Amino acid sequence: MSAVEIALEKVRQLDEAHARRLLDWLEGQDQAETRHREPRGAMAMLGFARRFRSQPRTTADWMDELRAGECE
Repeated sequence: MSAVEIALEKVRQLDEAHARRLLDWLEGQDQAETRHREPRGAMAMLGFARRFRSQPRTTADWMDELRAGECE
């Protein structure tokens, strides 16, 4: 017997209230997978500089800018 068949058999034995709770839970699972999650912590900073400068920069460009700040 496959897992789907076993699940169907168990669902057939549920009363209406438990079947509704199961359906609500399954819908929540579907929405959780499609929902875009915002990163937290340090991961939230990835791409932050793109908001202000749309063109990517090389490490050498960044280092030149940092060293120019040291000379001022």
